[in-house]
Amino acid sequence: MEGMSSDAHCLDGAGADIIQPIGACATGAAVAADHEHAAEEFGVFYGRAASDDACKYDVSFTNTCITLNQPVTFTVSLNRKGGGAPASGAAPANPEIYMAEEAHVSPSNDITAPERSAGVYDIGPIVFDRSGRWVVRFHFFEACSDLLEDSPHGHVAFYIDVP
Repeated sequence: MEGMSSDAHCLDGAGADIIQPIGACATGAAVAADHEHAAEEFGVFYGRAASDDACKYDVSFTNTCITLNQPVTFTVSLNRKGGGAPASGAAPANPEIYMAEEAHVSPSNDITAPERSAGVYDIGPIVFDRSGRWVVRFHFFEACSDLLEDSPHGHVAFYIDVP
């Protein structure tokens, strides 16, 4: 994918793409149990494109101007790594937004993520109320349990520098 970061977490030892198959969405009790297991460590990427943490999706984004205390909208494109088809229905309205080096979260409330076209989402408004390096972690198919290896559930995080 054009503009992908130099991260190699979705490449095997021979340099070939790792592509995690995507199965059906499991919800209900499995989701509740999933939220109780220990937190996992995930990478944070520089740039505007990367594969998600589990190598299911290619994610890229653009954004409106980032200015202190002004609402920002991220336009996120989500495509399946296997075949490149748009990933529709991801409902990514609950990103994690926090300062990279301190325990401060964005004051953003009521974030929406309408699907502009197949696999393209406008996520916002997001407000950065301090200058510095932030992390924005997008979550996809959040209602699906992450317990199953082939669950559609996925996430990816990017550093965002706020002047």
